[in-house]
Amino acid sequence: MRDYLLALIVVVLVPLIVRYAWIGILAWFWVGLFAPQWHTWTFMRGAPLATYLGGATLIALFLAKDRKPFPITRETVMLFALAGYFAMTSYFAVNSSGAWDFWFHFMKILLITFITPLLIYGERRIVWLLLVITASLAFYGFKGGIFAVQTGGAHMVLGPTGSYLSGNTYIGLAMLMILPLILVSARMFHQRWSADLGFEFLSRFSRPIGWFIYGVFWLTAIAILATHSRGAFVGLLAIVPLLFWHMHKKWLMVIVGFFLVAVVGVTAPEPLVERWQTIETYEEDQSAMQRIQSWGVAWNMALERPLTGMGFRNAALGYDWWIGYANFEGRWRHVLSPHSVYFGILGQHGFGGLAVFLLLIAFTFHTLNRVRRTARQRTGEIWLSEYAWALQVGLVGYLISGIFLDVAYFNLLYAFVALAVIMRRELEQAPQPATAPVASRPVQPEPSSPPAPDPVKTESDTVMSGTLMGPSSSRN
Repeated sequence: MRDYLLALIVVVLVPLIVRYAWIGILAWFWVGLFAPQWHTWTFMRGAPLATYLGGATLIALFLAKDRKPFPITRETVMLFALAGYFAMTSYFAVNSSGAWDFWFHFMKILLITFITPLLIYGERRIVWLLLVITASLAFYGFKGGIFAVQTGGAHMVLGPTGSYLSGNTYIGLAMLMILPLILVSARMFHQRWSADLGFEFLSRFSRPIGWFIYGVFWLTAIAILATHSRGAFVGLLAIVPLLFWHMHKKWLMVIVGFFLVAVVGVTAPEPLVERWQTIETYEEDQSAMQRIQSWGVAWNMALERPLTGMGFRNAALGYDWWIGYANFEGRWRHVLSPHSVYFGILGQHGFGGLAVFLLLIAFTFHTLNRVRRTARQRTGEIWLSEYAWALQVGLVGYLISGIFLDVAYFNLLYAFVALAVIMRRELEQAPQPATAPVASRPVQPEPSSPPAPDPVKTESDTVMSGTLMGPSSSRN
């Protein structure tokens, strides 16, 4: 039944994407993050849905009349530099065929990253993309949180089997990155400061939807802990103060937390406590020592080839070659992953590749910070400032957890980069009000004022042509 339902969804989506290209961006991120094909059992299991929907999006891009010019920003320049630098390191890679194979895979991610700003613009399209990204991963937070509560945290929360997020560490990082987005989405619906999203029931039941998403936020936080991922746990510790500072009714949460711990006696499950304690006693933990070993390997590779590194998939040369770069050999005998974003790039692409990657991240972080600080005053649109804050905090979680996890080529990271570029353009092109407004919606005229004439509708105002089920008050 699931297979037929997913097949029907794809059959409906493909012609819809060809007609309305921006829907293809939403569909691609839904497939890439939610991985629906791994929830099926027969003929749709493992189907290359990203290829189907991505191909339809490319066709639609050339047919679309409402696409924006490609934005030349420091982030997009660094993305081109990253692609070029990785191509150079693939040419000089020790495993050339494997390196080029992964380079083409990574270029597919960058291709969608480049296309996204062409088709996603205006409040409604941007918010829909943010909601699709959030919901795709919040599903696992909702499901994993309930599972953790039912089992007392005794078992790991895992991602969908067969997908990139199947392991506990990867799904933990993904949920960590979208946790601030869940919070802002809940606030958006509860306080009703977003644009009309094109569906009447979303406006009518806005408050209940907001309360539900608040519940998903707390379940996702529980699910992150229940992944037993120490990298995700450290990242969560880093962003919790930022989340708490941004929350409303802080003292109420403190009182509730004190009541649960001191009165009810709620404590962390023993398996989680034992797992976290290994952070302090890392010398006695084999997994932690494997990380230290692999970091040394990556460092020594970069010292030998500082500009090119060893290229993608260098570990495919085998254990005997790989261990030659280690500072020590443990009891384990298998080729290890870099277990770190930074050491991974360092070993694969040298100090030059790491410098380009870090510049991309720094520019993205600075752009999000600028949007967060100025959007509310310049445009009066709360959603732009709030979501920029959420992306910035999610990026902090990625940077901290990335010390321990090999996720340099995670498509969610490059979605954050694309959204930073889009939000910067939205901020720069927004009309500046004479005075700083206090709400995201324009003030309605007094009853005695004559009604304003209706705007003339154009083709871009029709159903689904970027405004989802009717004309939008947001800019196109």
